[in-house]
Amino acid sequence: MRPNIQEVRKIFNQYNKLCFNGILPPIPIRLNTRYGTMGLTRYRQVTIANGNTINTDFSIEISIRQDLPLEEYIDTILHEMIHYYILYNNLKDTSPHGLLFQAKMNEISSKYGIKVTTAFHPNDEQLIQTISRTRYVCVSEFKDGRVGITVAAKNKIFELWDSIPMMPDVNKVKWYASNRAIFQKFPVSVSPGCTFVDAGIAFHYLTGAIELIRDGFCIKAQQ
Repeated sequence: MRPNIQEVRKIFNQYNKLCFNGILPPIPIRLNTRYGTMGLTRYRQVTIANGNTINTDFSIEISIRQDLPLEEYIDTILHEMIHYYILYNNLKDTSPHGLLFQAKMNEISSKYGIKVTTAFHPNDEQLIQTISRTRYVCVSEFKDGRVGITVAAKNKIFELWDSIPMMPDVNKVKWYASNRAIFQKFPVSVSPGCTFVDAGIAFHYLTGAIELIRDGFCIKAQQ
């Protein structure tokens, strides 16, 4: 799922009452499609008359780039709410996910049975089902049965198209365009090389991919 703003606000209000005794004031919540960061808490520090600093102008941002189970979004929103709780109360933690953050996270998990984590680590199946930016992927089959994956830098695709088949023991190569986030796990290659994976897994990764062919300096979808 990708929640809309009403659903995110509903989750915020529900868990504010349940986990924070309703003390967190409503703040602006924005949705984005940022790549790599699921959630972000923004604030501003100001100096008051006595010389102390306080935190103000809070907002939360949630990325809905990835199609994920509801529980993952609840985890992300609660994670940001813990940051908000610490900042709103002007508490000083030992680090961004320090002792205070860990204590509140563990309290919520143990008291209410809700998973809260310090970082989002999607599994392979989630990444296969998540739409991301398009990548150019070469699948190489070797004479000994191994299968290698190369995610090509866009500006090196023609060079790699020519050089990967020349790698030792490469038997066959095929190129694909894929918009699945699973390929963010692979290094972006500017020179010949590959990451070896199980053959069945490699072609599962290519769910929804488009096979490519080359015609001179034109790369297009296989008809």
